[in-house]
Amino acid sequence: MSPGDNGARGEGEIQLDDFHEHSIASSGRGRKRRVPAPKANPFWRFVFPLVLIGFALASFQLWRTGTRAVLNSTDGTVVEVVSDPAAPGYQAFAVPTPTMLTLHTDDGELVGVTVLARTLLDNGGQLVLVSADLAADGTGDPTLAEVYAAEGAPGVERSVGVLFGFGFLEALEIDTTDFGRLLELAEPIAFNLLDDLISTDADGTEVWLERGGTLLEGEVAAEVYRWRNPGEVDANRNERQADLWESWLASIALADDLVAATLPFDSGLSPYLRALAIGESDIQLLPAVPNDAGSEPTYVLDENATAWLAETADRMVPLPIPAPGVDVATVRLLDGVGDPSIADEARAVVARLSELIVVGNAAEFGLPTTTVSYHNEVDAPLAEALAAQLNAEVSADLRLDEPVDLTVTIGADWEIP
Repeated sequence: MSPGDNGARGEGEIQLDDFHEHSIASSGRGRKRRVPAPKANPFWRFVFPLVLIGFALASFQLWRTGTRAVLNSTDGTVVEVVSDPAAPGYQAFAVPTPTMLTLHTDDGELVGVTVLARTLLDNGGQLVLVSADLAADGTGDPTLAEVYAAEGAPGVERSVGVLFGFGFLEALEIDTTDFGRLLELAEPIAFNLLDDLISTDADGTEVWLERGGTLLEGEVAAEVYRWRNPGEVDANRNERQADLWESWLASIALADDLVAATLPFDSGLSPYLRALAIGESDIQLLPAVPNDAGSEPTYVLDENATAWLAETADRMVPLPIPAPGVDVATVRLLDGVGDPSIADEARAVVARLSELIVVGNAAEFGLPTTTVSYHNEVDAPLAEALAAQLNAEVSADLRLDEPVDLTVTIGADWEIP
């Protein structure tokens, strides 16, 4: 420590030089008489030891009482974890089918909607393309593009979820520029263009890209995806988008490094691209029909398209989550019969009428009656409504700590409603 540091000593610090100076100054005055220590306060001599003893006794009694309470609460009870999915009593949390909604935009406008689903084992999936000019409710105004302009992505997600009958675990909004960067990872993309793409400006009309087979760079492929010729109906662009999806997935499948061609992520679009590219995939166009009522060509769902959509949605998403804004009961589904085929059949039905949280088996098989049990009095109306749809009986099983609203137990009287 330098001499200049003496004035900067902190309060309460002990300095060796101070101690040395004090010793030297005191050495010439002789030895000081010892001063006896003061007597201890009676509290510390008599009261404090008794307090310690009291704390010790109280701690022992608390331990003894708690131990007895735990032992008494489990006396004669064996808690068994059932790990066999075919055994009575087995239960597990339901894992929803992975689903994703992608909204393709260009210059702030919606140009395409894609609904994706994949299997839990990443070995395939399904993809349905939806026109931006489809009626948001399937029957009339506004269109999905108009909903996007007014409400943004959440409005489109809500509308598409209601149309398909399920919600999406993920949603992606991607514009032409970012889409091009993603396509670049798998370029060149072999593509067969069925129509010339026309550009119109102040100098007149010219062909931007001629029809025929070509190899597309990612940036150009993104332009093709969003392109709409003057006066062209969106159904044509929708077909072009479907063709580009097929070509893109084929390029990914041929890539030397599958991860590099799709980005090394376990969420977002990447796992869907890998699953659809290397597994069994099914790419479909939603078969909407033109609506002649308005001044601009739009699309609606007729009876055939509605039936097609319902069947496709059931097939592509066997275990859905509710669509945004749709409030349904949370359910535990138990097999009380012991027949896997009946259990699978019941799961498909109940999953469309509720949100499955837990699936498994009842404590015993051979139950005669299908029941819907509610665990809170306020959920009795939900149980009655679901029981009416399933032709089941209603029962009360009041336990407020249950993680679900209702428990559905399949009995021998089960029939598809």
